[in-house]
Amino acid sequence: MEEKRKIRIGVIGCGQIARTRHIPELHSSRIAEIAGFYDFIPEHAQDMSRQYGGKVYEQYKDMLDDSQVDGVVICTSNDSHAAISIEALQKGKYVLCEKPMCTTLEDAAAVVKADRESSAFYMAAHNQRFNLGNSKARELLQSGKMGKVLAFKCTLAHSGPERYSINRSNSTWYLNKKASGLGCISDLGIHKCDVIQYTLGESFTQVSAFAGTRDKKDPFGNPADIYDNAVCILKTESGVMGSINLSYTNYGPMENSIVYYCEKGAVKVQYYPDCILEVVMDGGEKIRFMSPEHPSSGVAENFAEAIADGKASPVGAEEAYKALRVVFAIEESARTGQIVNL
Repeated sequence: MEEKRKIRIGVIGCGQIARTRHIPELHSSRIAEIAGFYDFIPEHAQDMSRQYGGKVYEQYKDMLDDSQVDGVVICTSNDSHAAISIEALQKGKYVLCEKPMCTTLEDAAAVVKADRESSAFYMAAHNQRFNLGNSKARELLQSGKMGKVLAFKCTLAHSGPERYSINRSNSTWYLNKKASGLGCISDLGIHKCDVIQYTLGESFTQVSAFAGTRDKKDPFGNPADIYDNAVCILKTESGVMGSINLSYTNYGPMENSIVYYCEKGAVKVQYYPDCILEVVMDGGEKIRFMSPEHPSSGVAENFAEAIADGKASPVGAEEAYKALRVVFAIEESARTGQIVNL
């Protein structure tokens, strides 16, 4: 049997998320291979090329014009996501874009339009959909075995993006509103707004929130112009109510968890330290699912597999837009002090 040609993927933006997730996962993929790299700091692309092979492109547009490139992974600053995604889709390139899909709903709608009109597809890098905890939780809750979902509680809190980015200082673009958007709301909240709706199989319809800048500073020592904390209350179309707490100022161990409270018990998704799902039944019985020792996010492999098999996008543009609408509703509620209906 003739071996299938590997899907050739270019990487646009060689920062921390590309280096720690997308590039290694593409490199180890059985389906994909890395076509090359672009970064506005050429040395970053050159470093990745030396380590993983692949061409270094002087401009990302050169990558989009390369007929040997099937798709691209976009890992640039949030404010550039929409323009690059749209241009790639118009060139017939498959797009895997880091979250959030962009910094305005108008740009998001433009990405959705470009996706509909393209011969390729757009995929949002909502990695939390693919991990063991969330996939098992979705399967369990939608099976009805836990009875009706009544409420949920969610926390995503770490010490701040400046501790994780290549530029480990308060001058990182993550702490700049123009480049990043809404701070912890768009950076962290987008994960939870997407995965909770996906897990429950229904949409949020109402949002109320508080948000502010408690500690993060800009390069001049002034309060950063992004939100570093947010407390959100949300309600779904069937009446499931819950909270999402988001923080860039958790200077202790990272917290990343969701608890779904159901008629027959509780389903707890816990990511650190061992990424598990724990089901605690009303009678006290516990069932635990452990993650693999070195789990892959599954994002790159699902992207490449969908291209190779001619499938639809694993996380389409309209799904990404749906999550982004909730993010902007959180910001609107925090800014106006009003409950926002979706």
